[in-house]
This record gives sequence, C-alpha cells and structure tokens, in this order.
Amino acid sequence: MQRPGHSELRGKILKARAKVGSADWLMASPEKQVAEFRDLDLWTSAEMTQALEIAANEIEPEHYVGTRPPMRSYERACQDAELFAFAWDSAHFGRRMYLKFCFVKETLFLVSFHPARTPKEEP
Repeated sequence: MQRPGHSELRGKILKARAKVGSADWLMASPEKQVAEFRDLDLWTSAEMTQALEIAANEIEPEHYVGTRPPMRSYERACQDAELFAFAWDSAHFGRRMYLKFCFVKETLFLVSFHPARTPKEEP
C-alpha cells in the first residue's frame, strides 16, 4: 500500500482538527486564501476559523483525493511540505468542498479551501 494510508490520514486529520480548534493555523498564501474565504462569504478571522473547524470535522480518510505519495508544496510559507487534499460532500456547506493543507513542523498551513471543481474547471 502506498502512503498515505488510512491511519496516517486519520492522524493528519486529527492534528488539523486540534490546530484549527485552537485557532492555531496560518494561510500559506494569504491573498489566495482570503479570496477563497470571500467567495464563501466568510469575512472575519472568527468566521474563517469556524468554517475550517467545520470542514476539518467533516473530512475523513476516505475523502483523500491527493496523490500517493503526497505532492510537495511550492508555496513559499510551506515550501516542500507534503500536501493533504480532501474532497467531500459537505452537510454544512451544502455542496462538494475541497480542502488542502500541510504541516511545517507543528504549524498547520491552509493551502486551499473552496467548493470542489470538476476536472474541466481546474486551471
């Protein structure tokens, strides 16, 4: 089995939930992530954190859509960190959502958070 496996993904999700739950996260590319939050009509840092907390609590290892092994980030803030991407049908947001994050040491970085796109919509 190629990594990440179910238990590794479960660990990453639990770690992300803990970090978001304590508002201990950063944006990998603030300009990009703020635009994604605005598209979701989320304007304050409290709203953003709450939305991420909801998303982190909805995702499960079986929602992983990243590569095996995980791709590496090219974002300056989290250069070369492994990326963990998830797509799921969100009960809260009422649509399919996409969340991608990584860790640098103990810091959680948000890389993407938006409605999931079909392959034709990807840039």
